[in-house]
Amino acid sequence: MVKYRISAVVLAGGGSKRMGRNKALLKIGDKRMIQMVVEVLQGLFDEVLLVTRNPSTFYMLDDVKFVMDAIDTRKKNSLIGLYSGLLEARNEFIFIVPCDMPFLNIKLIKHMVETLDGEDVRVPMVGPHFQPLHGLYRKTCLPYIKNQLDEENYKIIDFYDHVLVRPVCETEIRRIDPGLNGFVNINTQSDYEQAKAKWLLDRSMQVNKTNKGKRSEKQNETRRSNDILQ
Repeated sequence: MVKYRISAVVLAGGGSKRMGRNKALLKIGDKRMIQMVVEVLQGLFDEVLLVTRNPSTFYMLDDVKFVMDAIDTRKKNSLIGLYSGLLEARNEFIFIVPCDMPFLNIKLIKHMVETLDGEDVRVPMVGPHFQPLHGLYRKTCLPYIKNQLDEENYKIIDFYDHVLVRPVCETEIRRIDPGLNGFVNINTQSDYEQAKAKWLLDRSMQVNKTNKGKRSEKQNETRRSNDILQ
């Protein structure tokens, strides 16, 4: 049961330095990566915000609220994106992801949302590491994030000591997403090639599964017809 209304925030303000081009616009299959991410979130949340310095770049997106950085910082960082999205969201909570996670796991996101119970941060933990850019954040975090930004400390998890954090443990995560595919992100050309190969494999498996289901249904219809004739 969902207890809270939640907005989704997508970060698309990075420089894509390692990729050498805007990775949000790269295609996997017939869709751009940003479209894959946004479409998943639009199916789960009643508001989707995109934090970017260049809204016109994402002309292909519908029903998205564009948000600029609320504060000018010395260097680009994800913390200012988190702060800006959380500040502008109409709901008390946000779910935040970057634009380069094309294989978001819907069941895992639903699980995180449905088990949210009043904490300030609900965030996955894989091994000893938090996954802060796949998390739920409450507006109560805003003053602590602002203090960090003022201090030019851009490490997201450093404000966790000041708020109530409830991790999603790895055992819990792997029960839903055994291969941790929902956390795959694309930083390099090699990552991109692997993501395209994964998409093709997943699509092939889905087509085979669909065809198998159709053959099975056709066989069942034939049996029913034969039973009637007999």
